[in-house]
Amino acid sequence: MSGNPVLAVGRFSNDAERGIREAAAAVGMPAEFVSREAARAVEEAPSAVVLPMGGRGAAETCETLRGQVRLAGVPLLGLTEERKDLEFIELYMLGGDDLVREGSADGLARRLRGLVGASPSSGPRRQASTALVASPDAGWRSVMGRALHAGGYEVRFFQSAEGLVEASMADDVKVVVAAYDLTAEGAVGEAARARDLGSKAAWVVVAPPKKMASVNAAAASLPRAAVADGYAPPENVLFLANDLIASRGTDKRAAPRLLYGTAVSFRLAGRDADDVGFTYNVSEGGLYVRTLAPLDGGQDVWVDLWPPRSERRVRLAGTVAWRRGFGSQGSTVPPGFGVKIVDGLAGDLAKWQAGCRAFAKTMLGDAA
Repeated sequence: MSGNPVLAVGRFSNDAERGIREAAAAVGMPAEFVSREAARAVEEAPSAVVLPMGGRGAAETCETLRGQVRLAGVPLLGLTEERKDLEFIELYMLGGDDLVREGSADGLARRLRGLVGASPSSGPRRQASTALVASPDAGWRSVMGRALHAGGYEVRFFQSAEGLVEASMADDVKVVVAAYDLTAEGAVGEAARARDLGSKAAWVVVAPPKKMASVNAAAASLPRAAVADGYAPPENVLFLANDLIASRGTDKRAAPRLLYGTAVSFRLAGRDADDVGFTYNVSEGGLYVRTLAPLDGGQDVWVDLWPPRSERRVRLAGTVAWRRGFGSQGSTVPPGFGVKIVDGLAGDLAKWQAGCRAFAKTMLGDAA
């Protein structure tokens, strides 16, 4: 065996442990099992971290791992019996990267195989752009910063509003991401003050769902500002930031590409077994599937998922237009693959398109 180990952190069932060992052996990686406490003392960064998501302590384990500089960029995979929307979102909010069915050696091996030779710091830098991340919560800052760093930004952290507005005035600062409760008056007030002083940076304020309406109302009059759902994957902030910077007015696509997250079953056309990922963005003509086991460009694929604003699932056929492996730094999307939709079961393509149009109208209003 060669390469850094797969680090399995926590307590696993016998089936889960066997699956981890088999998957690691299949790709030539040693497997090392440690407790959460022992993970703090790991000196060499592993190839990947695997942990159980069903039991108590998953959140604490993720916080422990993501709080260490040497482990902050290591891919983190959760083992779970169910791979549905809530399980994916919980993992992403904790700084994880993908879910694998417990005991599935093949599913884990596919993801580990894609990590061979990958590095969180590999790939070309997009440009000399800086993102400021502000929150009193160190774990929140770490997870949000990781998403932005993977998107090609240099990241600076602020645990309070002190100095944030002044820092946002720098030419290299392209985006500021702030927790809504950064100050007693709210982060929108800091964004407004920055605008008054001439800051050109985009601002994304992150708020929990129950605060979204009020924060959206407060930010409505601010140019180049958006409000993100604090209970959504942190990569959504990267999407919004890039959208604000690029300006949707220059988008040449036939249909708008919108954030939409739901579990999606996918398989190569004609194969007999599905894998599961999570959508990142969608449009009438395509979708992007987030996974550490991306399919290759040009391959025909079947996907099964809930369309936006729909009461039933659809099965669609498409072609993989492009893929992004782990470690491709500077991309505007997390690891996964983009699908160009070309067909569907009887009526399903029309249902998908109608759902996307309704969703676009809700999200964009007259702009759609």
